[in-house]
Amino acid sequence: MAEVRLPVEAFLEETERLVKAGESRGVPLRVCGSVGIYHAIRRDHLASSLYALRNGTEAPRIAFKDLDLAAREKNAAAVYRLFVKDFGFQEDRETNALFGSFRNIYYHPDFQIDVFYDTLRFNHEIPIKDRLLPGVTLPLEDLFLGKVQIHAPPRKDLIDLASFAAAVPLARLDAGYLADFFGDDWGLWYDADLNLTASLKTLGTLPVDFSSEDRDLVREHLAEYQALLHVCPKTRRWEKRRAKGIKDLWYEPVDEVR
Repeated sequence: MAEVRLPVEAFLEETERLVKAGESRGVPLRVCGSVGIYHAIRRDHLASSLYALRNGTEAPRIAFKDLDLAAREKNAAAVYRLFVKDFGFQEDRETNALFGSFRNIYYHPDFQIDVFYDTLRFNHEIPIKDRLLPGVTLPLEDLFLGKVQIHAPPRKDLIDLASFAAAVPLARLDAGYLADFFGDDWGLWYDADLNLTASLKTLGTLPVDFSSEDRDLVREHLAEYQALLHVCPKTRRWEKRRAKGIKDLWYEPVDEVR
């Protein structure tokens, strides 16, 4: 998958234009994924500096692979009309035919657009049908859940988590909303715990120009999220699944589409 062929600010302006175009037609679209995280944290200097390291530390830069959007499945036909009929984008017919009830792919002249319907369905499932609140992105809680649910994430996703935590302490979020997910789904809880630990470890690989104070701040925020996992109330369903542990598969394997 090629990188987005637009400067960062031009790309963000274009994402906002697409969201506004959807709103004007009664079709809520919300930015999610890595672009959603960057949009949410970009005004925070430490967080954006961390984000620039997701593709390596030798030449820090902000770059994107594609645009992830959340929408409602009942609006899928309207999304098609917006992107294909109104804007003239190409569609990935094979993917849309196979996975159209929960994911579509469209091709803007400068980047790929992935539309996820009703649920952020990666290695776990995060329902978002009722979370398309006013704004450009999904709510912060859902941006976090969408990233922390990934099983065995690559380094770039761990950096995303660190950059998010740098800008967004747990106190800014609805901890009860997060706790409802983590306290009922052991598999999600387990992967989230592993991922927060791994994200903490990536802080040791940062360039020397990140001060000890910066590192300590991010560690503190990541530790707050991890503490939530351990103190949140657990359901009987969670306890029963924990008893099985990793003897049974606890996540949904997902093959990357294109």
